[in-house]
Amino acid sequence: MPAKNKAAARVSALVVGAIMTALPWYVDGPYAMQHPESFWNCLITGILMMSVAGTALIWHRAYWPAWVFLALVAWTLMAPEPLGFARPEMTVARLILGGVGIAVSVLWIRRVLGRIPADRPVVKGRTFRECSSTERTLYGLILVVLGLGYCMALTYLYMTHEGLSGKPGLSVQDIAIGYYGNRSGTKLEAMLRGPMSGFRSQQDMDKIVAWLKSGAGESGYNKTIHPIIERDCARCHSAKSGMHLSDWNTYSGISKVAKVDTGMSLETLVELSHIHLFGIGLVAFVLGYVFTFARLPAWFKNFVIVVPFVAIVIDIATWYLTKWDPIYAYTVVVAGAVLGLSWAIQIFVSLYQIVFLGKPGLQSAT
Repeated sequence: MPAKNKAAARVSALVVGAIMTALPWYVDGPYAMQHPESFWNCLITGILMMSVAGTALIWHRAYWPAWVFLALVAWTLMAPEPLGFARPEMTVARLILGGVGIAVSVLWIRRVLGRIPADRPVVKGRTFRECSSTERTLYGLILVVLGLGYCMALTYLYMTHEGLSGKPGLSVQDIAIGYYGNRSGTKLEAMLRGPMSGFRSQQDMDKIVAWLKSGAGESGYNKTIHPIIERDCARCHSAKSGMHLSDWNTYSGISKVAKVDTGMSLETLVELSHIHLFGIGLVAFVLGYVFTFARLPAWFKNFVIVVPFVAIVIDIATWYLTKWDPIYAYTVVVAGAVLGLSWAIQIFVSLYQIVFLGKPGLQSAT
């Protein structure tokens, strides 16, 4: 089998090994070596994975590296440390990485065993040049609309998370607070310092913070806080507004956000997860389908199409990890950035070829 047909799996194995090597620093930061067994386990396993993948990239006809890599992935999943759940953070991280490793191993071994034969008939797909003008118009419009939709989603993310840490702009700390919460304060205070900072005066803010720190009692609410809420907040935060926001116009309603902020509830995370998996999954399918008409090497198209689906799963999985430990907010940001970059490539490359690929003189894809 030509080496290029197996390069994707081998390169992916190399990346898995690199992540495994860096895992102790990612989970424990500067304290990585305080857990020597976990540190050396990840380091040695990751170096062996990279060595096996590197050998396979150089020695194209070698079959044994695929099986060795599978054995190392099995060790990642079934070593005493993850099986014993001795360190929950490291265990979850290794389980996720092991799952990715299993997928890479299956693809690699399938090729090694000849399940994807080198002499299989190649079916040439259509490019945008072979599409009718009506099809190109349809594909172009859906790309523009979905691209605008993604920009609106990013804007909404910025507006709802910006300033949660008390600092201007959107930061990783803001993302962490969204899922993990601000354990040193309350949801009400975080909202008033962040997204709703433009709807209150500093004097009113001082009164509300003083009330929260005094124990957030009902008498203090009725005497001091309720007039502020009724004047500035009840337009939206009341049962009569019909906006399905938390009701701050009653003590029972505002007391729910006057407690220590522990971030999103598990119920909310599950609700958002199934909505995002269905919705974003369909968007990824539509963009990926249109991108299949692009005049590019098959291996590159396959890579750019697969990446968003992997990023979606990792992104949503790390919501739960961030709820558990705010350090995983970095993974949420990275996965989101990878998703956005891959979609940008699909949209802009497809739009470019929809407009220009149909011009006379361009040869069809091979």
